Amino acid sequence: MRAVLLDADGVLQLIGTPWDEALTRGGGPAFARAMIDGETDALAGRETLTELLERVVDDLGLKLNVSGLLELWHRATPDPLAWQLVGDLREAGYTTVLATNQQWERRAWMREQLGYDGLCDIDGYSCTLGVAKPDAAYFLRLLELAGVEPDQALFVDDSARNIAGAREVGLRTIHHPADAGGELLRREVSQTLVQAASPCKDEPGRPHSLETCLTGARREDSC
Repeated sequence: MRAVLLDADGVLQLIGTPWDEALTRGGGPAFARAMIDGETDALAGRETLTELLERVVDDLGLKLNVSGLLELWHRATPDPLAWQLVGDLREAGYTTVLATNQQWERRAWMREQLGYDGLCDIDGYSCTLGVAKPDAAYFLRLLELAGVEPDQALFVDDSARNIAGAREVGLRTIHHPADAGGELLRREVSQTLVQAASPCKDEPGRPHSLETCLTGARREDSC
């Protein structure tokens, strides 16, 4: 295993209220459904979140302020234990990839307000790639950027649809419970890497684990 792809919402950052519930509170059930059903172009970067909001509000005849609605997307708390795991994975020699569906506005907010720039080796915001999870093209693009084959990558996400999409491409996956926290995430990732590992070059015949990597030398491609 050479690369670890990690989702943001629910994995690297805690969002609290689920998206569908938050959108329902913000604009009502019809608004929530319209936003979820119509978000594909915004997630793929073909339109902005503002444009999508304006269209939905207009179509539904809602008397809602779009700038106020944008604040619904400005909610997330980085999980320090999850971020520490990313750093430890990088130190151990794994290529880390931020694998997240985001619109242009939320990408900017995550970078400027939450400090995501530089967290992972590769940033895979869907809006910059022109395709979003669970489309196979999204995963194939990230694999290309990371320079690995599907069976050399581990993908972690809290969405069953995204997990299914990644498995179809051939990635090993972890379906992480949303907002379950970095402590569980570390156990899940470590256990999965142990299961997938071949013997370390510097320790012939000994199974390799993330924790071993954290105290040892930088891995190449066998650990």
